[in-house]
Amino acid sequence: MAIHPKVRPVFGRAASRGITLTELLVSTAATVVLLSAFIPAAGMRRGEADAQAKLALLAQANACYAADWNGRQWTALAADATGNCLIDLGRSCPPQQYLGFGPGGPMWGYFLGSSGRCSNDGWPGNCGNYARYVPLVFGTEQGAVRAPNVIGFREYVSRGFYAPEWYAEDDPNYAIAETHFDEPYEFNYSAATDNYADASFWFSPSAMLNPLVLRSRAQGGHLPYDALPDPMRAPAVTQCQYPDLKTRMCEYGWFRNAPMEGLGFTAGRDARPVTLFFDGSVQAIDMGAVQDQDWTLYESSPTDDGLWSRDTAYGKDGWRLGNGGDLIDGRGGGFHLLTTGGILGRDLLERGSKGGTR
Repeated sequence: MAIHPKVRPVFGRAASRGITLTELLVSTAATVVLLSAFIPAAGMRRGEADAQAKLALLAQANACYAADWNGRQWTALAADATGNCLIDLGRSCPPQQYLGFGPGGPMWGYFLGSSGRCSNDGWPGNCGNYARYVPLVFGTEQGAVRAPNVIGFREYVSRGFYAPEWYAEDDPNYAIAETHFDEPYEFNYSAATDNYADASFWFSPSAMLNPLVLRSRAQGGHLPYDALPDPMRAPAVTQCQYPDLKTRMCEYGWFRNAPMEGLGFTAGRDARPVTLFFDGSVQAIDMGAVQDQDWTLYESSPTDDGLWSRDTAYGKDGWRLGNGGDLIDGRGGGFHLLTTGGILGRDLLERGSKGGTR
């Protein structure tokens, strides 16, 4: 369920800026990527090819962001953030999660309200929106990972929240977003029609967190945010130990050949989410193969460590959006989200023919 943004007229807070060299490089590279990637490989459906092309563009954007920010991954929080809104607002006022200027000039965003270090800024909203600042709220579907198209990262890709680059053609949200593609505003929302669409692609929360949050059982197991002084410290991209096996971005839903609408990408063995890895490669990954590789490691581990953590608030079955999925009984869905060791870990034992596609 989407968290609907708070709105108020706020002028001058996030005015559009001129194009940067980084953005020009992204635009040029994206043209080459898109021209080639939209030519489907033999047997590839158009929708899958479309998602691959868009994730290839996002690979360029991630690389340029890291180049601009000393190797850091995108994050909405300071390095010393605790994940507790009131504590963190007592330390600093983070850049608000802007969605963009709407028709007539008001700025939309997930605002945190005027408290703590934000007390002089006059923000609307409250700490209820903090679920859009923390990479992942364990046990829920909420987190900053769902919003790569907020201001702060999206400048490396597009000007608007609703731009084609953020939406896979097979995603049901595409139809909502498409109504905004040619509009002059950066963001708009209609409460009457619930006209709001998160991006089709999301970051890997495990890779955005302090690696200790999802440490292996052999090292003591998952550590909740309040057990660490800096759980939100985003690791540098260079800390990734398995760049060809660790996911960076992935399709959120099971968008092709799903038994029903509304299923998450881990909801069944036949799901094939298109996935971006830290080495910049993009591939549709077979969830059945992922499950088998994870189970192979899990069964051979004396400490019950698999490719993903089973001791978080999601439980042993991991994250499965929607009903009817068949990744159950301890062999469920932690791929991309709950990677053991975070950025230090891997989401596949091996890729073989690019990720165990069957």
